Amino acid sequence: MTTIDRLSDDPGMSTAQSAADPLVELFADSPRHFAGSPLYARLGQVVAADERLLAIARHARSGQLPSNLLLASVHYLLLRDPAQELAAWYPSCGAGTATGDPGPAFTAFCLRRREEIVALMRRRLVQTNVVKRSAVLRLGMTVVASMTDEPVTLIEVGSSAGVHLRFDDYRYDLAGRTWGRASSAVVVSAEWRGEGPPPDLGPLPVIADRVGIDLNPIDARDPDERLWLRALIWPENTAQATLQDEALRAVAANPPRTYAGDAVDLLPEVVAGVPRGTPVVIFHSATRLHVPAERREAFDAAIAGAGREHDLFHLSFEASRDLGTQGFALELRRGGEPGRRLAIGHGHAEWISDSGEARPDVS
Repeated sequence: MTTIDRLSDDPGMSTAQSAADPLVELFADSPRHFAGSPLYARLGQVVAADERLLAIARHARSGQLPSNLLLASVHYLLLRDPAQELAAWYPSCGAGTATGDPGPAFTAFCLRRREEIVALMRRRLVQTNVVKRSAVLRLGMTVVASMTDEPVTLIEVGSSAGVHLRFDDYRYDLAGRTWGRASSAVVVSAEWRGEGPPPDLGPLPVIADRVGIDLNPIDARDPDERLWLRALIWPENTAQATLQDEALRAVAANPPRTYAGDAVDLLPEVVAGVPRGTPVVIFHSATRLHVPAERREAFDAAIAGAGREHDLFHLSFEASRDLGTQGFALELRRGGEPGRRLAIGHGHAEWISDSGEARPDVS
């Protein structure tokens, strides 16, 4: 059972449980969870030691990581108002030059803006658009192309703003080789850590249709929605933020079709609309973690059900226990056949490898 499975979604739950409280454990473990963000690593420990801040964190929606949601909510407010004292520690706010402990300023800001933060945590979702994960989708789609000559329908579960649904509009750089649209402003690059040569990222199958399913689809044309997506990116990661901005501009120019709701309920309906005989590719990345534990069996069954009427290719890029802190596995299952691992990678696809062995984290 993961930490998120053990977290209570009851805001009235007592906070006087010290280290036995899974929420305390979650925030105390921030140096590991936010290995690429020294600021968040420190702020997580500040929350773990303060019952007032933990009480705010308990307002996170069920199935959402309270640590990511609380820190993103604060980040969002600072992006809207970078004149705040706390913003001096955030590179994303044009500062990040402050020295000393950000803890006191963070605590004061959270207590002063408590109502706004709670409202955001009750309404918003952790739905980061990590554009570099498009590289593993492209890798998976080249394998699909080798297995079928038919045009396919691509369905992404947990599509957020749909940046992955436009993966074939981007340029890809891997181990000195380039694929995709050469003129694209969205340049997805990753480090290749495999022992052999990098995989070929082309050709791709013809995509007959592409559809996104999300609990709360993001309209890439809405400035406030884009600001929330920016807030989900860690403050130090300005390169990822810039890449996301470029991808969102591409999506806004040609938005994919999306449906709002739970994939368990919506997926059968969406698949029923796919013409008979058309293969279906269902893709999700870092999504299953956010499905409540009691719904995961139904989540898996809804995806498998697509194989009853269609040739189903199930591509997933999810955390794998055998790969360490931030190791994700790209896996492909065709219909009811056993799945096979195509590659492994950093959770944000900073690196990709063909090996099943864990690699050190990349910040």
